[in-house]
Amino acid sequence: MKRLPTVSLKTPDGMTVTTDWRKHAVTVIVMLHDGNCHACRATCQRYVAERAAFGEWGAELLLVWRGSKVPDDCEGVLDESGVARRAWLEGDAAGVLLVDRNGVVVRRWNASGKGFPSPEEVLAAVKHVALQCPE
Repeated sequence: MKRLPTVSLKTPDGMTVTTDWRKHAVTVIVMLHDGNCHACRATCQRYVAERAAFGEWGAELLLVWRGSKVPDDCEGVLDESGVARRAWLEGDAAGVLLVDRNGVVVRRWNASGKGFPSPEEVLAAVKHVALQCPE
């Protein structure tokens, strides 16, 4: 599988954050469109509601928005320049990635045409990865 490059993202208040895959057993990256996308706002809220369930398995939830503003009713970080989207999704507009602590993509869902996977489906994959790599 592909190892993701480290990129810098912006918090809504303008601080720069750099990805560090080593902090968590698994990182769930949800790449979203901009705040004008109703489906992405709903997806954000569904994933945030399951944050604790992901955390129980050592997973971090990283919601990444395209553009310069996180919608008011959501949370996440910004990929203003599109560097993360190009490097991580290889041109796809939106999707979900599971990344292990070595920065390797262990599972990928493309949201284009099919929509985002449910948090429950992603959580099942997180559990599988966590059980394969106990630490």
